Amino acid sequence: MEITIAPYTVEPSCDCSHEAVGMNRELHIRDFHTPITYWGVFLDENKISSTSSKELAEKTREWMENWLATYN
Repeated sequence: MEITIAPYTVEPSCDCSHEAVGMNRELHIRDFHTPITYWGVFLDENKISSTSSKELAEKTREWMENWLATYN
């Protein structure tokens, strides 16, 4: 088993009304719906956890490695 961390980005959807968006949808999306980057913790190819920072992802990976070592 291999535990890795990697960033991934979530593109938020925009279902705002035409009144909220106005004439320039691209500007509205840029200003109010910016992509969000998370850090994923993966066991082999499966995402098992997500965090908001690389530091938290590294701590999660370390905890998992120690936990798995306990049962091997």
